[in-house]
Amino acid sequence: MSMIERIRNRRDANRRARAIERALRSASSPAVRDEILAIAQRHMH
Repeated sequence: MSMIERIRNRRDANRRARAIERALRSASSPAVRDEILAIAQRHMH
């Protein structure tokens, strides 16, 4: 893996993490929060 790819991957991961955090903050109920976390987990692997 090249240096550029590694940097790009990290940037994408950071963007995804921020999007998930924002979604979790705006999630009104625990059920919605669990759903977002489940989806996030699926995308990480």
